[in-house]
Amino acid sequence: MSSEVGDAERALHRRMGLACAAATAAGLPGRFRVWEDGGLLAVLATDPALGFLSTVSGVTPETLPALDVLLAGWEPTVLTTGDEVPEGLVRAEDRLLAVRRLGEPPEADPGVTEGDDVVDVLLAGYEVTGVVAAFVAAEHRVPAMRRFLLVEGGTPIAAAGMTVHGDVAVLGGAATLPAHRGRGAQSRLLRHRLRVAADAGCVLAVATARAGSVSAANLGRAGFRRYRRSAWTKP
Repeated sequence: MSSEVGDAERALHRRMGLACAAATAAGLPGRFRVWEDGGLLAVLATDPALGFLSTVSGVTPETLPALDVLLAGWEPTVLTTGDEVPEGLVRAEDRLLAVRRLGEPPEADPGVTEGDDVVDVLLAGYEVTGVVAAFVAAEHRVPAMRRFLLVEGGTPIAAAGMTVHGDVAVLGGAATLPAHRGRGAQSRLLRHRLRVAADAGCVLAVATARAGSVSAANLGRAGFRRYRRSAWTKP
């Protein structure tokens, strides 16, 4: 694993720690735990609706021997960015890790502002309800979250979040209202957050996406190096 990927995964893990702590404080169902064990980065969410959060990352040839012990008694998705093949697991749908070094950042977007309407726009854009919506809302209300709105004609049409962990910015959580999709809103929010991250002293920006998605394409156009994360689960 490159140092760039390692820094990115640790920042994502710290971001998930904030999100899960917020979910616990908000009284969401189930149990949440975020921890490190022998260099492996683990996240547990026991409610079935949030099972996609349960992951183990930070897998390297050095940490691979500890994986069997860590997996005893639960069934997370194991994410690898190298050639590691966890014994006894089968491939699932891959995920994408995007990383960009912050050199000369883009200009700030005058149409983007920071505001408290972000959660409403995100939930409408994601079109989620129930426990998943409650988790998104809890995560994007933590004090450390920078909340951005793209406004057109006085109306918020897209939203995104960002947290800073040391000198790494995690650009997580972005959505556009259905009626305004396909017009470059997410690319504008992405470029604006890169500017804000650089101004905050960050040297690295990190995001995740589904492989082959519009978000993945936007990240590539914005200069992100995209790493495929192989996903593994118990058969």
